[in-house]
Amino acid sequence: MELDSIMTATPTTSGAFNHLGCDTNYTICSKGHVRKLGQRGGGLGGVKYPWFDQGIGVGGGFFVERTQQDLDKGEGRPNFPKSLKDSPRKFRTYKAEMNGKLGYYCERIR
Repeated sequence: MELDSIMTATPTTSGAFNHLGCDTNYTICSKGHVRKLGQRGGGLGGVKYPWFDQGIGVGGGFFVERTQQDLDKGEGRPNFPKSLKDSPRKFRTYKAEMNGKLGYYCERIR
């Protein structure tokens, strides 16, 4: 996936790579690429997900694929690091489906 497609929020279709070309377990995409499955709402060195990726603006986010069993058990849900709670960035995370795959969508709300 090239940087241009990340910046325009086009989800990957065959393997996910961040803008540095590293293999990832998430896909940066827009809210319009996912279908919300539940009602629950809710980077930097050592941070697993791209909470501070400059390519994610308000209304954008990233999708983390999980199994149906993970979703049913509420496992594997990405959480904003507590050590960064004073950051001006805020996210809402909810169960979602993207291109037939289940997982969590982390939407930047501020």
